[in-house]
Amino acid sequence: MKKLLRIVGIVLAALAALLILVFLCGTLFGGCAARNYVNNHGEDLLGRKVNVDGVGVNLFTGHVKVKGLTVYEDDGESTFAGFDTLDVGVSLLRMLGKTVYVRHLTLAGLDVEVLHDGNRFNFSSIIEHFQQDSTDMDEPEDTVPSSWVVSLHDMQIVRGKLNYTDVQRQSHWGMNDLNLAVPDFTIGGSENTDAGLELAFDDGGRLRVKAAMNPANNYFDVTLGLEGFALDQVRPYVVNVANVDQLSGHLDLEAQAMGILDSLMDMNLKVKANLNDVAVSDKELGTVAKLHHLGVDAQQIVPGKNVYDINRLEVEGLKMRYELFADSTNTLSRLLATQTAADTIDEPSTDTVQAAQAAAPAPLRLRVGVLDVKGVDFTFVDNTLPDKFEFPVTDLNLKATNLTTAGNNNARMMATLPNGGKAMVDWEGNISDWKLNQRLRLSIKNFRLTELSPYMVAYFGMPFSDGVFSFTSLNTIRNSQLKGDNRIDIFKPNLGEKREDVKPQLSLPVRAALYILKDKDEKVMLPVPVSGNIDNPKFNYMKLVWKTLGNLIVKVVTSPARALDSMAVDGQGNMFIAVDPKEHDFTSEQFYQIDKVANLAKMDENVVLSLTLATRPGASDKEAENHDRRNKILHHHLKELGVPEKQFTITVAEPDKGVKQEGYIVEIKN
Repeated sequence: MKKLLRIVGIVLAALAALLILVFLCGTLFGGCAARNYVNNHGEDLLGRKVNVDGVGVNLFTGHVKVKGLTVYEDDGESTFAGFDTLDVGVSLLRMLGKTVYVRHLTLAGLDVEVLHDGNRFNFSSIIEHFQQDSTDMDEPEDTVPSSWVVSLHDMQIVRGKLNYTDVQRQSHWGMNDLNLAVPDFTIGGSENTDAGLELAFDDGGRLRVKAAMNPANNYFDVTLGLEGFALDQVRPYVVNVANVDQLSGHLDLEAQAMGILDSLMDMNLKVKANLNDVAVSDKELGTVAKLHHLGVDAQQIVPGKNVYDINRLEVEGLKMRYELFADSTNTLSRLLATQTAADTIDEPSTDTVQAAQAAAPAPLRLRVGVLDVKGVDFTFVDNTLPDKFEFPVTDLNLKATNLTTAGNNNARMMATLPNGGKAMVDWEGNISDWKLNQRLRLSIKNFRLTELSPYMVAYFGMPFSDGVFSFTSLNTIRNSQLKGDNRIDIFKPNLGEKREDVKPQLSLPVRAALYILKDKDEKVMLPVPVSGNIDNPKFNYMKLVWKTLGNLIVKVVTSPARALDSMAVDGQGNMFIAVDPKEHDFTSEQFYQIDKVANLAKMDENVVLSLTLATRPGASDKEAENHDRRNKILHHHLKELGVPEKQFTITVAEPDKGVKQEGYIVEIKN
């Protein structure tokens, strides 16, 4: 870095030397001789052809005026840099006291063309020219302070123009109406230094910079203003890390940085920024995100101390689309591109890494006075399923006040779901120690189950054909212990036909469970409690929910007696169809009960009926014959009802003197 700064210093010194040469020649030989000398010998100094139209010198007032200076490219024909007029006033007498005192310096019509192609610039040959003449580039720097003082006053660049072209990135920055004002600039003295810069970008936007510095203590105060800056100008640089095809939008920025040069990370920043009408798109993905407005008002930011004091953070009109793809990629991973070797960032040195590891980061101190997010539309798309799942959440609004890492906080979010559904989230909790205390309440109302059909098909092989879903979830965390109380409320849930083209991931009797769980009004109420230690590496909230829900479905289907009207129950809670051992056939009531349990198997292929005839010891031959005939009638009846043989078994248990009533114990197995 130091070597680079020395090279840049050499180039600037060369240009300054050229101007001094003009001044000296004009002083000694007159303006005409100075012009001729520079035109004939400028190439020896810069390594480039140089042309000056005219030189005016007043030795008594220390005034020099240069008109029409041009520095050419290596080809000697194209223009690298030039200006219309340079007007300089110097105090010659002060040089006797080792002080270079410039009363004024005005440079008008500066025009510079910078070309960057890989590792070379169009001024690289100038640097190389001076490197050849400099034999001490790698020698230790002279640390003895100079006794000379350079004091510059009333320096101005007016009506300047700078064009920068990055050939490899095909990026062009045109900066015109460049005006630089430096009222005072001192090197080697104790006077304060201040400067101001203004320019306009060809593609839109204006830049204003004001800077002041105290050389005695290296204190600086820099104010930067950016108005209407077009984001498309940075797209060629964004493509190094992201596959961004188009980038639009405008940035307005007011920022102030104050601090000490020797401790930049401890500088104090104040920022007001507004980002408007942003759009990011990719050739493959299309429009990834749009943003109407992002506003930030930061009262204080101190990076080195991890302090972020933000008065207001507002987001309005954000529209995003996030997709999961079958090849395990997603919108974000496809948007991000791998850096090329030429664009990789230099690896930090071992000393730098060790120093960073040794320095413990300061604890985060965050305050957001007002967080206001409104009008957000977010679409989630899952392409990994047999059927594409696309779920839009619209009109999302989030509000919070006085968010801080110093204590508990609260926030509320509301959003609209497809077909008129609503979602609301209330949060209370601690940010800095989030495992200590959290309370999150989620409420979903009027959600159409058909929206979840792609997941039902993937997991269970059949879609939802109807149903309205409501969901409430209250989750608390106290000292890393999670307790979740989830309640599902469904009205008229119905499933469509089984998909033969899909192999389901789970084999659960969902259809039968819904049939059993429905009350007389076709409502289903399900509690889904979840608990666990979030510090456990295997902890996964959604897996716990699915596991709990799956266990509940199995339990409901395998113990459905209470849900089926007019069904007797044995001592184990199983359905029971009582029979008379003296009868070889079933009564109408018994057939009704058989039909009800058969209906479960008919509607769900994951249900297997187990009908076990329980008898007492000492049965007569006639009773044994009745049992056998009755079993055959039962087998025939189930087949007539359309129950596949693989979905039912009929057996006779060993006689048991503890049996009070003979009959069939009906169990449902999965």
